[in-house]
Amino acid sequence: MHRRIAAGLTALALAAGLSACTGGGPTYADLQRDQNEQDRLPEHSVGADTGDPFAIDADSTRLVAVQGDTEVFLASATEEGQPRICIIVFAATQPFRACGSGDRVGLSDSVDEYTVLSDAVVDTALEPADGWTKISENVFTRPVEPTTSDTQ
Repeated sequence: MHRRIAAGLTALALAAGLSACTGGGPTYADLQRDQNEQDRLPEHSVGADTGDPFAIDADSTRLVAVQGDTEVFLASATEEGQPRICIIVFAATQPFRACGSGDRVGLSDSVDEYTVLSDAVVDTALEPADGWTKISENVFTRPVEPTTSDTQ
């Protein structure tokens, strides 16, 4: 009887160890809550054309921040079968997005820079002293620094 219990515990420990090694990619707290109507992307959003290499999962989209007339969304996507995280920003001029894998994805326009950090690094990677402001659980923003050509 003790041998069966020990064998069963060994099998459970082995299964747990294997699942830990093959665990999914990065996680994002912003995507963990239930989706509501405001979390859905507009029908004419970026990535709607057939030539887009990223397949955004419509059920994964979440509105994570609104700053003035700018809306910031996160979404899960795939590219050639590989998981990706996408940040989609609807600014006053037009929507734009960036998708990537790993613990950090960023994009910027002429006004703001946005960085998405996975749950694994969200508390350690960006410093407020560098101008970063946390606008959701996983998204940070800061104004774009003007370059020499912008000021002349």
